[in-house]
Amino acid sequence: MPEANLPIYQIKDFNASSQQERYFYMKSFAQHLQEHAFIQKPHKHDFYMLLFVTQGAGTHTIDFETYPVEPGSTFFLTPGQLHSWQLSPETDGFIVFFTPSFYLLDFSHHKLYSFPFFHGLMHKPMLQLSAKDWASLKTILHSIEIELAAQQLYADAIIRNYLDILLLQLSRLYKSEKQEQQLPVGMLSQVEVLQNLIEENYKEHKPVSFYADKLHTTPKQLNEYSKRVLGKTITDLIHDRVILEAKRLLVHSDLTISQVATELGYFDNAYFFRFFKKKTNYTPEQFRKENL
Repeated sequence: MPEANLPIYQIKDFNASSQQERYFYMKSFAQHLQEHAFIQKPHKHDFYMLLFVTQGAGTHTIDFETYPVEPGSTFFLTPGQLHSWQLSPETDGFIVFFTPSFYLLDFSHHKLYSFPFFHGLMHKPMLQLSAKDWASLKTILHSIEIELAAQQLYADAIIRNYLDILLLQLSRLYKSEKQEQQLPVGMLSQVEVLQNLIEENYKEHKPVSFYADKLHTTPKQLNEYSKRVLGKTITDLIHDRVILEAKRLLVHSDLTISQVATELGYFDNAYFFRFFKKKTNYTPEQFRKENL
């Protein structure tokens, strides 16, 4: 059988045996790279990830977008995103993993998608920190290190609070750099519902009417809302998600191009080929060869 799925790692794949039930992980980036050589190849996670680079150079590729790595580079990954990196040997920093359930245990009134860097439909997953900004964030990370090492009473609750402060500080810096205004909470909630609907149904359901029915509105109203908030129509969002998955499967699976088309709900190969080339300027075969 052709291989259809990329590796999807869980937090327990990175933890020592004594920490199998922990849903939070943090280490120096250099130590993490040394202990987990298998992460050099493209892969996904089922958790959230923060990466802070303090030294070194290279590139970090997230869903086929390549970003430079240098001191101050900070990256944000949500569950399901594909990534890989090419780094110089001296690269170091901090890497943090956490599951939604770990964070939300004490912050159920918060929503992770309200942090702009975790909103894949709207924002890029990178921030370049100044030396001053990094100094303040490093203090929080060192406090988390102390709690992880000591493992005293209420350690997880204290770590959750530090994590919340870290995310809020990063959100402030991110919004300041991008000079973006925060969407109202109600609007963010609607965007999250829309994003989840597309994620769950983009392979089987392409018409806008399907999503409009689910959201109890009309296709016209839904498109107008999407264009106003996200700058794209619903069809654009669906097509973007299809193309992203097509790229993932073409480069990182053994599926034939016809099987990729079928996997994504296209049973007319010629139509899929035309669609892919229109969106990427490559045929599926050309894209595969260019990225292998």
